Order: sequence, then structure tokens, then C-alpha cells
Amino acid sequence: MVPPPSPQSSLFDFIRTQAILHEEAHRIRDLLFEQLLPSAAPGASESFPAGSQEEVLLGLLRRLQVLMLKHPIVVQAAFCALVAEGRRFAVTPEGAAWKSALASSPLLQQGRRLWDALSLNIPEEDPATVLPSAYIEALFQATDSARLEELLRQLQDLPRQGEAHAAAR
Repeated sequence: MVPPPSPQSSLFDFIRTQAILHEEAHRIRDLLFEQLLPSAAPGASESFPAGSQEEVLLGLLRRLQVLMLKHPIVVQAAFCALVAEGRRFAVTPEGAAWKSALASSPLLQQGRRLWDALSLNIPEEDPATVLPSAYIEALFQATDSARLEELLRQLQDLPRQGEAHAAAR
């Protein structure tokens, strides 16, 4: 935490310093996500032909996953709101009819698989949850791991995206 401004510095200098620190923290976070997650850019997939509809769709899904992981508090709040709204609707006659019709829908089952893959099944239904406990649990599990040193080394020695693709070939 930065100490309050001294009598010689202005309030503007203090605010400017805080803004610079905030921006730098976001830049570092973005760089971390860039290194940890597969590229969301088109052309990053070796599974689909370049420019294909599947490759474009994969790029969009990866960008969505990155956004979900970068903003877990927003995702958690939206998830809780949607669950609550769905439950309120399900008790109405129209909602009960939809619930019955969708219960065995293959499309809904596929949608659930996609949601689980994108969200890593992290959001929780409890509206009191601000930050999903899966994030905290991962930290505790890593801390208690007998291979913590190896985990840390691998986190610090991640190959650059270009190097990873070259090594895979």
C-alpha cells in the first residue's frame, strides 16, 4: 500500500501514483493470462483448418473463457442472478411447462457440457458467494502439495506461446 501524500506532494500526484499502480497490476494480470491460457486468436488451433467456422468458433469460446476467468466475481454474480431468475420462472405455470420440456433436451445437455468446460464449473449457486471457493481451494491444494516446488517452477518457466507450438511439432 502506498503511504499518503507528503506535504510537498500534491493530491494529484498521489492519485496519479495510485492510477499507475492500478494499471500496472492489470497489465501484469493480462500478461499472466496470456501465458497461462491458450491463444484465443484465430489461427491458434491446429485441430481445425485455418479460417474454418470451427476455428472461428473456438477462438470466440476461448476469448469467452478468458473473460470468465479474468472476472470471476462478475461471472459469479451473473450466474447467481440467472439461477435465481430461472428458479422463480420455473414455479410459474409457463416455467413449469418449459422445465418439463427441457428436462431431457439433448441441446440443453450439450449446453451444460459447454458451460462446464468454459466456466471450469467454478461458479457457485449460493448468492452470498462473492468469489467462488474453487479459486481458494486451488491455492490451499497447491500449498499442501508435496510437489509444490515443481508446481512453482512450472508456473515460472512457462514457454512462450510461439515456443510451445514449435515444441509440439
